[in-house]
Amino acid sequence: MKIKYIKNLSNIEISKIILVLFLISSMLLAGGCVDSKEPDRQIGEFGELNFILVPEKTQVQEGETFNIHLMLTNVGNKTINVWKMEEQVSYDINFLFPNGSNVPYICGVNSRVRLNNDVLVELHPGQSLNATFNSKCWNLDNGEYILSAVYHTSRGESITKPYWIGMAESNNFTIDVVKEKELPIEETEQMDGAFVGETIMVSALLEFLSYEDLSDRSDVILIGTVKEILPSKWNTADGTRPTDDIYDLGWHDVLYTDVIISVDGYLKNPLPKKEVIVRIQGGSDDYVTIDVEDESSFSLGERVFLYLNNDTWTDTKDLGPEHFVVTGASQGKFTLTDDGRVSQFDTSLALDELLETI
Repeated sequence: MKIKYIKNLSNIEISKIILVLFLISSMLLAGGCVDSKEPDRQIGEFGELNFILVPEKTQVQEGETFNIHLMLTNVGNKTINVWKMEEQVSYDINFLFPNGSNVPYICGVNSRVRLNNDVLVELHPGQSLNATFNSKCWNLDNGEYILSAVYHTSRGESITKPYWIGMAESNNFTIDVVKEKELPIEETEQMDGAFVGETIMVSALLEFLSYEDLSDRSDVILIGTVKEILPSKWNTADGTRPTDDIYDLGWHDVLYTDVIISVDGYLKNPLPKKEVIVRIQGGSDDYVTIDVEDESSFSLGERVFLYLNNDTWTDTKDLGPEHFVVTGASQGKFTLTDDGRVSQFDTSLALDELLETI
């Protein structure tokens, strides 16, 4: 999110009034504010901030309290002073009903004295501030809610150092509150009898990607839930196997599987879509199974943290609807667990550790 700046207009010459009015109008339309009596802005005030919100869960039971993770990042190229992350002081969390009205905040409003320099944090380019609050201050009955947050600072304090002034809105998530008996129960169906067919193993060398690499190389980053796993298809006109003899299959004969993800929230390059398709290599056509080593795997109802790229592979990119592939194969897919962490292979880490790298 690009934040507009507040400028000093008190010493502008009369000959530049028209230009000044144009700048004021542009800033007001962009959601900024202008104060003609404001002193000159100094180093530490100008900057671009990005504010990200990620809930621990997007489906909860009535009365269940869940954590809400917040991250404020300096995405500009200058060091700025910002206020520490403190609920009701520098940020507010909001739950909205489907009609857009606010869910009442039941924890009361805190009184405070004017802030001083102790509230400031020097935030260098690329650095982030993190905070975790929870949902205890809202009564969330059975239903659907929109969760968002706003980071904000203002004048009128006892702060003598320059600091960033403005407002940064977060992304939003849909929170589904259900009664306990309505929570889905995951069942694993056992197949009667053994599978009869051929399995082809595919393996290749995989470049290691750090969390920072995953973030930098991804077109989209999101959190979502696996809604549907579609039947596997071959990259032929009708989606069927190009030959009955598996020994005639060539390198460019590809079996793929599309997975529909219901998006809970975007963390990089948000799209207007509530669902995205993620394409993985491999699958089964009921006789031939292609098992691609290091490819991501998905299960219905699984909550996932995904690093995604547009499909640029010649053999599949133009087939079917618009879709993405997982960045770095299995390296770009994490599972969100009920304890608010993310897991991948045998590794479990705090969600904040991933958020800090975006």
